Amino acid sequence: MLEYQLIRSKRRKTLSLQVKYGRVTVRAPYYVKLAFIDTFIQEKSAWLQAKLIEQQKLVNFCDFSQGSSLLFLGEPVSLNIYQAKKAQVFFSDNLATDADLLSGQPLAPRQLNVVISHRVKAKLTGTRAITTQVKKQLEGYFKQQAENLIIQRLDVISEQTALIPTKVNIRQYRARWGSCNNRGEVSFNYLLMMAPVFVLDYVIVHELCHLTFLDHSKGFWQLVEQHCPNYQQPRQWLSHHQSQLYWQNPA
Repeated sequence: MLEYQLIRSKRRKTLSLQVKYGRVTVRAPYYVKLAFIDTFIQEKSAWLQAKLIEQQKLVNFCDFSQGSSLLFLGEPVSLNIYQAKKAQVFFSDNLATDADLLSGQPLAPRQLNVVISHRVKAKLTGTRAITTQVKKQLEGYFKQQAENLIIQRLDVISEQTALIPTKVNIRQYRARWGSCNNRGEVSFNYLLMMAPVFVLDYVIVHELCHLTFLDHSKGFWQLVEQHCPNYQQPRQWLSHHQSQLYWQNPA
């Protein structure tokens, strides 16, 4: 039996299946019994397996284990996980030498070190507990980096566009990169630190333009284009790298 996430809803009247980011999600009404759902999954198992294999070929998901890869400012980085007295996350200064650049060989990705403290490591039992801790520390690091860079870029772009929010929040969303409400508050997903700066700038422009248009009307997109003439390019980058920009929970 394939593992799946079950989401029940009072308003839903039918079963639905979704395969996304290498995971199976079933949406079902409350009255549908679990045995019926399991049978439904078994009947669709061949199709589900094919979809899972197809997605695994498209992207290597970061599982927060030693040597796994994720994006930082648009470039792949490799995780180096170890323990020491003090917990921290930092990049190694492994800059390419002239010989590396002249060799013509692909350069190794930068190394992002995730150090788990001895005290915390002593409490972790099993691989899942360790990878969950790695993910937790990376989330803190990405949020800290985003609070610096996003605010810095927001100040610059706000001054250029004369679009100034009343408040700025940095948080994690499951399915969006930013938001704007009718109080003039803008919020940004700190996982935007995985994207290049030109993509980050587009998302900032996008949300600032919602200060004038809260919808996605023609006027909204005209304003976006005024402040970000090549906005289709970052939109395409986000679409192309969608799977890599999702952090799944450790298995």
